[in-house]
Amino acid sequence: MRGIAMPLQQVWGNGRTQLVIPVYQRNYSWKKENCNQLFSDLVKLKNSHRSGHFFGSIVTAPVGSGLDRLIIDGQQRLTTTSLLMLAAIKAVKDKKMTISQDGLIEETHDNMLWSKYGSHPTCKYKLLPIEQDRVAYDRLFSDNDNQFIKESKITHNFNFFYDKLTSFPQPFTFDELFDVIDRLQVICIDLDNDDDPQLIFESLNSTGLALEEADKIRNYLLMSLSPIDQEECYKKYWHKIQLATNDSPTMFLRDYITISDNLLRPVKLNNLYFHWKKYMEEKGRDRKAELASMLDYVRYYHMINMAEVEIMHDGQLIKNARLSKKMSQLRNLDTDVINVFLISFLKYAVEKSLSEEEIWKTLDLIEGYLARRIICSMSSNSLTQTFCALHRDVLRSISEYEKAGESVSTPYHQILAFHILRREGNFRIPRDNVFAENILTRKVYLMPKAAQHFLFERLENFNHTEFIDVKKQMQNGHATIEHIMPQTLTPEWRKELGDEADSIHEQYLHTFANLTLTGVNSELSNNTFEDKKTGKMVNGQFINGYRGSIYRLTQELTSYDSWSLKDLEHRAKRIKDKLFALYPFPTTDFKPLPKPIEEISLEDEDFNPTNRILIGYNLFGEEHQQTYWIDMLIDVVKEVYRRFPDDLETLALKDTWVHHVMGEEDKKYEKIDEGIYLWKNANNRNKLNGLRYIFDELGIGYAELVLYLEPTPIVPPIGNTQSIDAEDKQ
Repeated sequence: MRGIAMPLQQVWGNGRTQLVIPVYQRNYSWKKENCNQLFSDLVKLKNSHRSGHFFGSIVTAPVGSGLDRLIIDGQQRLTTTSLLMLAAIKAVKDKKMTISQDGLIEETHDNMLWSKYGSHPTCKYKLLPIEQDRVAYDRLFSDNDNQFIKESKITHNFNFFYDKLTSFPQPFTFDELFDVIDRLQVICIDLDNDDDPQLIFESLNSTGLALEEADKIRNYLLMSLSPIDQEECYKKYWHKIQLATNDSPTMFLRDYITISDNLLRPVKLNNLYFHWKKYMEEKGRDRKAELASMLDYVRYYHMINMAEVEIMHDGQLIKNARLSKKMSQLRNLDTDVINVFLISFLKYAVEKSLSEEEIWKTLDLIEGYLARRIICSMSSNSLTQTFCALHRDVLRSISEYEKAGESVSTPYHQILAFHILRREGNFRIPRDNVFAENILTRKVYLMPKAAQHFLFERLENFNHTEFIDVKKQMQNGHATIEHIMPQTLTPEWRKELGDEADSIHEQYLHTFANLTLTGVNSELSNNTFEDKKTGKMVNGQFINGYRGSIYRLTQELTSYDSWSLKDLEHRAKRIKDKLFALYPFPTTDFKPLPKPIEEISLEDEDFNPTNRILIGYNLFGEEHQQTYWIDMLIDVVKEVYRRFPDDLETLALKDTWVHHVMGEEDKKYEKIDEGIYLWKNANNRNKLNGLRYIFDELGIGYAELVLYLEPTPIVPPIGNTQSIDAEDKQ
């Protein structure tokens, strides 16, 4: 196997070489958006001074002992390029595309499309598609459009390029198109006879190829550099990034671009490469500088993933055991929703030389925020936008003080607490009354495994210096969750629980009060409480009970003489006290400076707009003046339609807020476009609910819309002030 960078033209070989797409390849499948992306890249290349544009990789294998090559990977790009040149030739013949000399058509035909001395007995095309595509491809060489197979993707994309090339103003002359095609660069990997093309094809095209997006980004960053710079940047930056991410950089790249591009939510993984290209090209970012920045950030990603937190000490980064343990506890949650915040915060902590105590309090606050929500059945995934914004919120508060010429005496973790406490609705931290109720009633046994591992590890190691790795033991099967009162009541257990056995069983079975850790779940699971506590002979072997357990949570049960309602209530209270000690409701002394205007994000779901005066709004980063709530609603939906027309048209068919037909009372609707009508007859609170519905359906982050209002006096969340609203009471 050997690989080399070369112009795409060289892949086509000479007049004796034919490129054969093997039968096990799928049909040609590029969509119009793929073709449009290629065409746009070629237009940019024409208008630039760049000598080349990376066009991906081509993998070939020998066909017998001849000159022909099997196309193992790259058939889509090669076929698409052929279609583009065929469309250009037809455009010239139809006198819809200019050309300097007719000989250029012949040169293109002979070099890219035809193999005069090819070995195939009947077909002399340079590229031989699979049988299902070959007929449609063959017809394109005919001058008779009526012979084209209209339903084939081959024909669809040929027509797409023909329309693009013949549009006005003309994007290319034939000479210009030939030139930009000649500037396309590929990595061509030629397999030897000893290599197994099928295995390589499977590995390249596996749906589980985790590094696909990272590979594209790596190639994008490196391939435009000179060979010397490529080698230097690979060794100096990319190889170290791979090592820091355990050779899986894709998730880091997503977090990095979320931070660097100031995004309100992470990029979807299937769109990561295209977003990265846009990010780099819109501001002409330097590739070496970007690689250096990535290497800086990946240090903190590594600290998180490996739970090895380093802090600045005497000018050097030194691993800190206490903070690493705290990070390990956060990692037990098995969520990456917090990574954007953690990377940003740890970088800030190192640069500002924050103390161990300050970093610990910040991480502990994040843990408490998540733990309270988990116990109260509130999804962590809904906090994606929140964790993308929290560090920026803290820095903004600090910046406001600095701009006012005042010093900030409040530490980072208290400013962070302020911004967590001000969030409401789906993003809130549960208040004590809700937290207490859920500790007693939450069916912990039915929680996701990661949540169980996290919570039982914290309860087991509460106030103990000797650490027991509960998560690891639960993962490898050495520890399981034990129901003290069994899932199926025996006569002995009914007697133990008394007359209310069934109701007690239903209420407490899967809750904290009735669960513990054990390694002997199957042997004693349905035995009496006394047998479980003291142990029992089973098949001639003594099975240890709770008294012989290595787990402190389980050893505590030996202090009980029975297992009745009174005992369940007592243990429930003990666990509640532990969890309240672990996760107290945060407090803060921070007071933001008063603002000339008040900013309210759409994510502040408990905001009441009644009698509030609107000044303007910020949508997708652009500010607008507007004093009427109804006009704000209409303007926002119109801008959403401008950006996402297809999505809003689809949403209109659901006839909720946005409709595809106007109702009988026309004045209650606003026409956005033909077939799209907005229901506008709602009070201000419901106008905002309507926008949340539209944003949810279209996958737009609530934080993309910020309202500017005349301010009201700020009442900061100081101390343990906890409002009890309708949500809490439910």
